Order: sequence, then C-alpha cells, then structure tokens
Amino acid sequence: MGLLDGKCAIITGAGSGFGRAGAITFAREGAKVAVADINDKTGQETVAAIRDAGGQAVFVRVDVSRMDEVERMVREAVEGLGRLDIFWHNAGIAGPGAVDNTTEEAYDLTMATHVKAGFFGARHAANAMKKSGGGAILFTSSLAGLKASRGSPVYGIAKAGLIALTKNLTVSFAPYQVRVNALCPGPAETAMWSAVTNRDSDTVDPEKSEAIARMYREKAPLGRLCDVNDVANAALFLCSDLASCVTGEILSVDAGLSVV
Repeated sequence: MGLLDGKCAIITGAGSGFGRAGAITFAREGAKVAVADINDKTGQETVAAIRDAGGQAVFVRVDVSRMDEVERMVREAVEGLGRLDIFWHNAGIAGPGAVDNTTEEAYDLTMATHVKAGFFGARHAANAMKKSGGGAILFTSSLAGLKASRGSPVYGIAKAGLIALTKNLTVSFAPYQVRVNALCPGPAETAMWSAVTNRDSDTVDPEKSEAIARMYREKAPLGRLCDVNDVANAALFLCSDLASCVTGEILSVDAGLSVV
C-alpha cells in the first residue's frame, strides 16, 4: 500500500529538480501523475522514469505564465487521469537580480510564473477537487519568501506572495475539504541553481555557484543543503492523508537556515 494509492496529481515544473523528484516519489507511492512542464524533453524524461519503474504518468506541456494554458493544463490532466486529488504548483524561475537590473518585463514574468499561476492553477484545481470530495494543494515557496533576498528582491516578493496565497486559500477552500500548504526549501543545487547564483551576470561562473553553496552549507545548522528528495518527501507528507488535519502550514525544508 502506498501513501497515495488511488490519488491523481498534477505537478508543475516536474521536468527537473524538486518537481521531478516529487513526481517520481508520488508515483512510487501509488499516484497517477500529470507531469506538467514547459520543456517537452525533460518532462517526457520524467514520465519515462515513472513508467520504467512501473508507475503511471502523462505529460502536459504548459507555460504557467499564461493563464489560458494553466486552465488547459488542469482540464487535460483531469481528462487524462480521470480525477484530481493533488495540485502542486512547483514551477518557478530564478527571476531578475538586483533592483537596478530589474525590468518591468522580468518583474511581470516572475510574478506571473509564481503567484498568478499559483492563484489560477489552484482555482481550477480546487473546482476539480470538489467533485472528488476534497484534495490537497501545495505551493513551492522558498526561504527567500521568509527572509530578505539580497540576490533578487523580485523573486523574494513572489515567493512571499505564495505564502500569503496559501493562508488566504486555506480559508477559501476549507469548506470543500481542500487543504492548502506551502513548502519553503532552502538553497539546493538543482538545475536552476546556476541561474539563481549568476542572476546579474551575462555568463555562468561555476566557481561562484560553488562558493555560494559552500557559504550556505557552513551557515546551515545541519551543515548541509537540502536536496530534491528532502523536498519531495516533505511534499509527500503534506499531500497525503497523513496530513489530513494540516492546512495553512508553511513548512521550511532548509537544514535550519530559516532560524539563523
């Protein structure tokens, strides 16, 4: 028996990083997973990994910064899976860097990808979940949503917005037995790590990325960074019936960085 037997889930940004680890974990625990991503190649690779392990998955291509595509994503996923029990809005971008380097277009794209997509994705998902008797919605926020971000104020604002969204939708969706929670991962060396650490540069400097990772490891009380499986396991708990009384929770997965 898996923790998600009989459940159907959508995970955005599931082509890599936290989303891929989550999709594989959810499928291993019995869920049918709609792997949603803007990248066809990596999304299909996640689907293949799930199917090779005996799980069930479908790929849905989506640009979550476009609300018509977000609506289509939920509709196609429900048609392909048969129902919807879990929606994890995990897709994200590094966003622009310093304030003086932030264009209006970059600001709007960051907000649309994180907060706007989270709001409308959750709305469409919750409407589908009502037909199933309830469900779980999860947002990937960040340590940057809890503490000031030197690297990208706009990214921090967007991630803080997901925390506020979590609390507000908790109240809105509770009458339908739809739980809403958020994860706040700390720094992790995912596929997006180099983009995060080199925001204000035209080139990627691996040594800079490693130096920043080393700084966070030394600062973290546990002496390490979180990895994709740490986040996937936390998501599994929050989206499973083990957390049936947990809603409105903002859970840090950051090796203790949020308290130092």
